[in-house]
Amino acid sequence: MIPRMTTVGNLKNYRYNLNRSGWTMSQAMTKIETQRNFNSFAEDPAAAARCFQLRRSYLRASSQLTLNESVYSKYQQAWKTLDGVSEMIDTVKPDTGFGSILEALNDSIASGRNALGQTLVSKADGVIQSMNGRYGENFVFSGADTLNVPFTWKPAKNPDYIDPAAAEADPGNPEYAAAFKYYAFADPANPDPANVVGTNDISDLSKVVQDPVLNPARNDPDYDTTLTPGDDGYEGMYLDANGGSTDDVTQAKWAPRENPDYDENSSKQYLKADGTPTSEESEAGRKLCYRGVPVDSNDNEKLNYYLYDEKKFIDLGLGFQEREGEIVESSVFNEALQGVYYLGGTGTTSKTVKVDGKEWTFDDMPNNVVSVMEEFGQILLRCDPDSGAWASDEDKARAYALAQQFEDSASLAKQRYDELDAQSGFLRDNGELLTNNAKTLNEQFLALEDIDPAAIEDYMYAKYCYDTALKVGNSILSQSLMDYMNL
Repeated sequence: MIPRMTTVGNLKNYRYNLNRSGWTMSQAMTKIETQRNFNSFAEDPAAAARCFQLRRSYLRASSQLTLNESVYSKYQQAWKTLDGVSEMIDTVKPDTGFGSILEALNDSIASGRNALGQTLVSKADGVIQSMNGRYGENFVFSGADTLNVPFTWKPAKNPDYIDPAAAEADPGNPEYAAAFKYYAFADPANPDPANVVGTNDISDLSKVVQDPVLNPARNDPDYDTTLTPGDDGYEGMYLDANGGSTDDVTQAKWAPRENPDYDENSSKQYLKADGTPTSEESEAGRKLCYRGVPVDSNDNEKLNYYLYDEKKFIDLGLGFQEREGEIVESSVFNEALQGVYYLGGTGTTSKTVKVDGKEWTFDDMPNNVVSVMEEFGQILLRCDPDSGAWASDEDKARAYALAQQFEDSASLAKQRYDELDAQSGFLRDNGELLTNNAKTLNEQFLALEDIDPAAIEDYMYAKYCYDTALKVGNSILSQSLMDYMNL
């Protein structure tokens, strides 16, 4: 059957085709404006899902790249710092800490030991100042705690010190009476710490065991009398209150009996630079501390944790994984830099030296190269300012032992600088891999989303069809205006 051609039918077909041409042109124009192949998931579900995966991977790679660049910059800053420190502790060049040590051991310049000691102390300060440097607002060598200064100098604490308040608070603590009661118990047969009657107050004689004062000028101080009154050289066994000699104990001068267990050192909180105890903080020598803990401590739980257990993991595209709730360390990067590790470590070691024919063994040689410089400097400062003579034979022997320890610690520190350099190289190479990965992912999703030059031709053709449809419509409307208006 041949369809009947009517004006109404022609107009309906025309409007349908015109709308279709307009829609096609609008879609082509949208692609040109947005530069995208699709603007909603419904337009191309497969391509949109693929692009979502690619964009997620790209964002992760970009984040990893940003982190890598930040850590690499931090490691570069750390390496520059350690490069400067390495110059200060070099064992070959003359203008270094070790050069000053060698000069001090040379007798030809003995009178300059005080000045060399000050130089070593200053170099120790310089190393610590460098190691306390920052990257941005964070301390580079403070491990996972980047907001607090890593290295500080604190007064040297006396390891034998007992806090009297804490000791006395425990009535069952036998150390209190032994360490802090200077005079003996009034009842030595019952030295129960819970009933301590000893005293530090010499005026409180009622609580103190009294002994007669022996005559120090007597020929026989061991009470084994070989001289009797009238013999030549005889003097009384005791001293009376006026200082004269007497054999009558009732006439003797009496003195408080001291507590033989009294430990004066335990009552003094600090140590001087020469190791003698003192109660005055202003007289105390100084000890290097890392995050509040003396670096020369042995078996210290905090220092061991900082060195071996404390981590600050970040994802740098190494295949982040977890196993049984624990992070697989090989799949992440630990960016925490423990500054004390790069200065030779913590704790002490033993050194044996032979000086002037005598062998000396020191079990408390610091492993940290800065502590070695500081202690050697203090030994030199104790030397005679005019002749440069050592303060004691032990000081001289310890200086030679410290010189050997300096070489060992400096050598270990340089090995660890090389480790940091290798880590910096890894970060540099990893950054290049992440850059290439991000670039590849970007190209992949852009190829799916972005239009190609052919889309411009599609738009031009759609516009041509639409314009043509309008011209045709003008022809129809001019001939059938009355029919069109009657619809």
